[in-house]
Amino acid sequence: MSPTTASTRKKIEAWWQQMHMTFMFPPMYRGHTHVWHRITSDCVGCVACGVVHQCSSTANVVPCAVEQQDDTSRVCTYTGIVVNSTTFFDPETSIADYNGGHLQRHTNTPQHMRANRKVSLANRIEVLDNIVSKVIDLLFFSNQARVARETELVRFNRKICSVFTAHVARSKNSFQPCNIADGIGHCMAGIAAYRHPVHEHDIPPPRHFQHMQRVIVSLLSRIQLPRQYIFTEQNEKMKNLVISLVYISSDGISYDGHVYLPKFPGLKKILPLELVLAKCFGIQPKIVTDGENVIKMSIKNTEKKHLDSHHPASDPVRACLFASTNVCTCTSIASGPLSYRDGERPPGLTPCGNKTLGGCC
Repeated sequence: MSPTTASTRKKIEAWWQQMHMTFMFPPMYRGHTHVWHRITSDCVGCVACGVVHQCSSTANVVPCAVEQQDDTSRVCTYTGIVVNSTTFFDPETSIADYNGGHLQRHTNTPQHMRANRKVSLANRIEVLDNIVSKVIDLLFFSNQARVARETELVRFNRKICSVFTAHVARSKNSFQPCNIADGIGHCMAGIAAYRHPVHEHDIPPPRHFQHMQRVIVSLLSRIQLPRQYIFTEQNEKMKNLVISLVYISSDGISYDGHVYLPKFPGLKKILPLELVLAKCFGIQPKIVTDGENVIKMSIKNTEKKHLDSHHPASDPVRACLFASTNVCTCTSIASGPLSYRDGERPPGLTPCGNKTLGGCC
């Protein structure tokens, strides 16, 4: 008997001795539903009848209740242990992506029907414009953004208390009276390197982000993204990529002497801290780094002719004074998200770019 098996058996015996007086039914009594209690990571016992299930055992009275996951692995629902998995799984591609993309190329679909499934530039722009607009609203104007700002304020106040408490402790240990003025000065010096909390009035109006929205839409609609980044509003990977680009916009992206994403001043001071993304937004902070790698790789792999029409610097960058005066001087962009070539303009936009119900202005 291996040490692991012996250890598990001892735990099972200890659990049985502790619980055997409370069992209501004999083992494997058919008139009840098993109520499983965890004994070890791969072993559970029924608190109603006392039967034990161990995933690694070949002599189970109760077999594993196996459920197949999206990554093709099979998991026992009693313990959560992976019973078996395939070595051909690609973590970047889900079953839905595989069925929607790879298998489609091997079907007998007529060629003209396959061509119709290609997403036009106009549709890309329309989908991306909606995604970027929702992401900006999520990061700056939603309830989650308000909670993130409150969380940052609490964190900042705790840091002040910690620095002041350390100053008082040093004075006490040196048997000297605590000077409050020195303590305040010490706190100011100690928190100088930390970002000051963002308040509601520190967030500019939505029109302030319109130029950034246009640049992000233009970039994503022209570069060659990996296959799993499907142009639909329901695609979580595309949403995470847009969130990553919003954070990257605080520093910008340039490659081979060309600016693909200009730096937007003041953005770093008002974006939610990456530390609170998981707690307040349910977003893993690592998507910022992952998204930057995907964007740089995609720019490198995209043909130059597809990037020639992307000139973010050609749009007049409005010298907004909001960062210093808290007064936004940006002018609202009345036109669509981008200028379109003939045949690529989304329905509902006139040649001048204005939305209208019919005709042209």
